[in-house]
Amino acid sequence: MKLGVSSFTFPWAIGGIESDHPLEMDAFQLLEKAHVLGADVLQIADNLPIGRLSEEVLQSLKSAADAFGIALEVGTRGIKKENIERFLAIAQILGSPILRVVIDSKDHEPDIAEICELLRPFAPKFKSANIKLAIENHDRLTCAEFNEIIDRIGSDWVGICLDTVNSLGAVEAPNTVVPALAPRAINVHMKDFEIIRTNGQMGFTVRGTALGKGRLDVEEVIAAVGGSNRDITAVIELWTPRQESYSATVALEDAWASESVAFLRKSIGLKV
Repeated sequence: MKLGVSSFTFPWAIGGIESDHPLEMDAFQLLEKAHVLGADVLQIADNLPIGRLSEEVLQSLKSAADAFGIALEVGTRGIKKENIERFLAIAQILGSPILRVVIDSKDHEPDIAEICELLRPFAPKFKSANIKLAIENHDRLTCAEFNEIIDRIGSDWVGICLDTVNSLGAVEAPNTVVPALAPRAINVHMKDFEIIRTNGQMGFTVRGTALGKGRLDVEEVIAAVGGSNRDITAVIELWTPRQESYSATVALEDAWASESVAFLRKSIGLKV
């Protein structure tokens, strides 16, 4: 198991969440952060857009990652033909063994039939490139629906990017999600959380934590996807809650990133 960080380890530092704080970090700066943390893998996802970078810049990014000994993984959002074609090409340039995708985009939430219709024609291209499509479980669809999609379009080139918390949006907790999707997992998003009572005891709030500080059973997740000796990447993502200021939020995010990397490193038996 390889230890990874992501553009979603540092979403506040990257920017774009609030209008007063536009994108403030590029892929090279994120790569530097991954290097400082000693990560084996950096997954660059849709919150740090690289789709418009030239091939020359992408090659420079690959060279910089190679110099650090960091493998790159590529992620995107949306499954329309033009987007998948572009990011498959980017994955090839960056040497990414997977293309992680979130199905839904801002203006497109396809049903299962349309999902399969859009993705099935890409099978020969992914197989030829020796790249697997890693569909992330994300909010709207249930585990059963994700498994149905893979059954219909082919498990020989499609798997799951298993996010430990996202499926709360589909009313499915980790103790349901992990056993249901782990057999198809080719990438894991290690994301921890806590559930707290709101003021006045009227309901609950789900809030992110540093890895190892919340309710996620990290050892169970590792075992479910095949154990620490399996060749799979475990990528830390953070839901760092907004603090009293933007700078304080970024500082907490940075501290949680270091704490989470140290915890995951210990959990999968890597040397410090």
